[in-house]
Order: sequence, then C-alpha cells, then structure tokens
Amino acid sequence: MTTFEPLTPERRRAMTRRHLLDAAAIVFARNGFHGSTLDEVAATAGFSKGAVYSNFKSKDDLFLALLDDRIDRQFAVVSEVLETSSHHKAEQFPRIREIFRSDMFWSDDFLTLWLEFVLYARRNPDAQAKLAASVQRSNAQVQQLIEHEYATIGRSPDYPTHDLAEISLALFNGLGMNRLVNPSAMT
Repeated sequence: MTTFEPLTPERRRAMTRRHLLDAAAIVFARNGFHGSTLDEVAATAGFSKGAVYSNFKSKDDLFLALLDDRIDRQFAVVSEVLETSSHHKAEQFPRIREIFRSDMFWSDDFLTLWLEFVLYARRNPDAQAKLAASVQRSNAQVQQLIEHEYATIGRSPDYPTHDLAEISLALFNGLGMNRLVNPSAMT
C-alpha cells in the first residue's frame, strides 16, 4: 500500500522554492548574474514574479540561496561517500577524486557565475556580507567533515581543523579558477 502525502502549505512552498531554484540555475547559467532578471526566472519556473518575491527578497538572495543549495548537495554527496566507503586512503582517494571531477563540482557555467557574483559582491557591501556568511557556512561544513573523518579513523589532526577547512576551500576554489583558464590541466 502506498502512502499519500497531502499537499500542505509548507510542502507547496518547499516545492515552489525548489522549482524557482531549478529555474534560477538555468537562467543564471544561460545569462550570467547581471544578464538575468527575476521576471525571466519566474517565467522559466512557470510562476509570477510575486512567487519569486514571496520566497526571495532580491536577485542577490536568490543567487545566494542557489549557491547554498548547490553547496549543500555537494556536501551531502561527499558525506555519503565518506560514510559508506572504506576509510583506507588507497580506496577512498580515488572515489573522492572522481566526485570532485564531476560536473557537480566543476561546472564551468557555475564557476563562471560564482566568479561574476564574487566580483559584483566586491563592490556591493550588502552582497559581500551575505557572500561572506555563505563562505563561513561552507567553511564550517568542511570543518565538520574533517573533524568527523579524523574521529572515524581515531586520530587527531596535526593542525587546527578550521585552518584545514580554509586551506581546503582555497585549494578547491583555486583549482576551479585554474580549470576555467586551462581545462586540460585538470584531467
């Protein structure tokens, strides 16, 4: 017997938000941050502009929600691999490397979009503060992954996990930018 979940207002709102984020991903990837409008996101999602504003305060907030959603999905995939596979380096490293080489992590469209927003935020203090909060949140997620892995293997890190998380994100972001400049270097 299958169960039926009623379409509650909360569930409907979550579905609308998900649909808007999916539409924003398409529109932003196609037009860039500056070239995209909330009207176009709404039209792509099949909603009114009011639906966008009932879920997001601005285009900045929509982009940052999209960024956070993408990061959450990336962490979920990495966490699942770390939880369900061997913790031996020889087995774990190839799996993680394969994930990091996937489009989920190295999408040229999304990297370009992220860089566009970083440059925009550099000149917009409100957007910069919101982006900084998103980066801090990512850093905390990486730090949790690192701490969990060390606990799983029963070791203590040689360096503060906050520093290791910052270095990991800096390396990841730098590799992403290098990939945009020289894609053959990342094969």
